Amino acid sequence: MSKPYVKLDKSKAAWRRMEAAGAQLMTWFGVACELHRDWRNDIEGLGALFASHIPDYRNLINSYTTVQNSK
Repeated sequence: MSKPYVKLDKSKAAWRRMEAAGAQLMTWFGVACELHRDWRNDIEGLGALFASHIPDYRNLINSYTTVQNSK
């Protein structure tokens, strides 16, 4: 007879323990936005951070820049 087992993903288990303890779970994107607070402080810097880590954001910014430069 085989023994049933549960594969435990340790990173998810840690997240669940923190959540159960009352921590508000956030992604790095949310943390970056919270730390930045105001886009007027450093638009290019935060935009470059997002563009280097989020391909869809980079594509959006490239499209916007292209349209603005063609006017």
